[in-house]
Amino acid sequence: MLTYIDKVTELVADRTQLNNEDLVHLYALLVLVRGTDITLKDVHDAWAVNMNFKAKSEWCRGHDHPCIVPFEELSPEEQEKDRHFADILRAVATDIQSAD
Repeated sequence: MLTYIDKVTELVADRTQLNNEDLVHLYALLVLVRGTDITLKDVHDAWAVNMNFKAKSEWCRGHDHPCIVPFEELSPEEQEKDRHFADILRAVATDIQSAD
């Protein structure tokens, strides 16, 4: 049996096409707690939490990523990179609210 959390997580995974299960879980939590009020800052903070606990590897900068800073310290171009995911997550929240 799928829980409501499973359903949100599946929607987030399907629509974002992310392979990062931890980040999908964080984004699903944003949908549940912020709903359609998700901001670019929220998306950045979830991403930064995820990166903060990633091991540094050949393909991942992990904890050393230069964008693990408060959202307000990012350049406008870096801040804009979160828009795609914020839009998707707000759409998921809208669809969930409509289904209730």
